[in-house]
Amino acid sequence: MKTLLVSLLLVLGFYTTKAQFTYAEVGINGLTCSQCSRNVEMSIRKLPFVKDVEMNLAHTEGKIFFVKSGKVDIDKIAQAVRNAGFSVRYLKAGFVFGKTTGSCFTYQGDTYSMVHAPANLPDSAATITFIGSAYQARKDFKKWQTQLGEGCKGKEGKLYYITL
Repeated sequence: MKTLLVSLLLVLGFYTTKAQFTYAEVGINGLTCSQCSRNVEMSIRKLPFVKDVEMNLAHTEGKIFFVKSGKVDIDKIAQAVRNAGFSVRYLKAGFVFGKTTGSCFTYQGDTYSMVHAPANLPDSAATITFIGSAYQARKDFKKWQTQLGEGCKGKEGKLYYITL
């Protein structure tokens, strides 16, 4: 009976083990008007992996939704904010871990090094925070800088430091 239920869930698509980004949240320093917000939104919308963008001027942040088949490039999100004339206060992303294990893992050709990794990574969706001068306010990055170390050995592509 249990095997039948698991098989049914797999067929119906309710169970997923594939890792993926689902959305990103970006805090933006300096947004003061609707035109500023619109400029950032349009800069982010130009990215090929972006499906939709919702800006929140009151909280000076944006939520970015991704196309399912595109490779998400976190650096390009931060760069789009800078290209619009602003700086990133924080950058977080919803990530489905699936069968990802360990404090170092590779996803879509890039390597992710988890700082303060929990004993067991979640096997479902979680919000990860990107650590680095391009993804955080300067004072926040300084708090993390001494804890970064060498990252993962044998890294592929870009190396991102993250935390839950």
